[in-house]
Amino acid sequence: MDNNTIRQIVKNAIGTKAEIKGVEWSDGGGMYCKVFKINTADGSFILKTERDKIFFATRKDQIENEVIGNRLFQQAGIPCPSILAYDFDKNNAGVRYILTEYIHNDMQDCPVWGQLDAFDDKTRAEIVRQFMEAVEKMRSMTNSRFGSLSPSGALGRHETYGEYYHSTLSLLIDESMELNIFTDEELDTVKKAAAKPLIYSKKYTPTLVHGDIGHHNCIWGNTGGGENKLYIFDFGNAYYGLPYYEEHICKLHGPDIDIIERMDLDRDLYENSLISDFERMFWKVTEQLTEDYDCCREWMLPNIEAAKKDASRTHITEFVEICRNIL
Repeated sequence: MDNNTIRQIVKNAIGTKAEIKGVEWSDGGGMYCKVFKINTADGSFILKTERDKIFFATRKDQIENEVIGNRLFQQAGIPCPSILAYDFDKNNAGVRYILTEYIHNDMQDCPVWGQLDAFDDKTRAEIVRQFMEAVEKMRSMTNSRFGSLSPSGALGRHETYGEYYHSTLSLLIDESMELNIFTDEELDTVKKAAAKPLIYSKKYTPTLVHGDIGHHNCIWGNTGGGENKLYIFDFGNAYYGLPYYEEHICKLHGPDIDIIERMDLDRDLYENSLISDFERMFWKVTEQLTEDYDCCREWMLPNIEAAKKDASRTHITEFVEICRNIL
């Protein structure tokens, strides 16, 4: 996307007389989206645009998820950047995008990740408290169906978690077949592992899962010179899944607390990682296949270059072995 297109998006949102001083890359981009900081005479803004190619289906709908997830978080009372404009259909600028306000902070635009030690004890404790409070509030964001935030999303909407689980694996398998990732024998193994029924005894309410929650997607800052607070962003991977799932994955309550036991959850269900294992394998495939990776976070670039030079199939054979162990 050229600067003229970016400038037009901003002018459409805040007024044609807006004086744009500069456009710069923001260290928040990745394999699915590019992120820019736009500086104007009236303040700064963040523009997130979706890349043309997203190689695995569970990571599509990035902009819809950004908009819907942002609104759900705000309704729950969780601070996140306000939305100024968005486009799902490429009608305005030939690209899917979301434009939000900029969160001012003293950490050179860096998220809280890796910066906690730079805060004093009182501020650090408050950041952790607000983060934990946000995770608690997320449980109010429920739905009658598991799957996509949008009714028309790629993941679909499913009455039970089992239906969601098998449908999601089918999406990944279909895409792996389009990309010819597996041999026939490997594909047969993956399909058999994906078809195994889930065993669980309890009924679960579909609850919003951020999909990438953590201090790397939080900023301690303010808007308009107000009081500092913890803002959460990056909802591109959000979906309706199992309650307490992110506490289980991130161990937010500490390493000595087993959230599965504490909340009386089905251990086999929560510890089943086949979808995430599949996605992890696909991440390496994405690194190898992507051609447009400018504006990625700096730490990603060496990994992408290394993946492109790696002719081995280790990431694939390791995943297939996980599937064999399930059978």
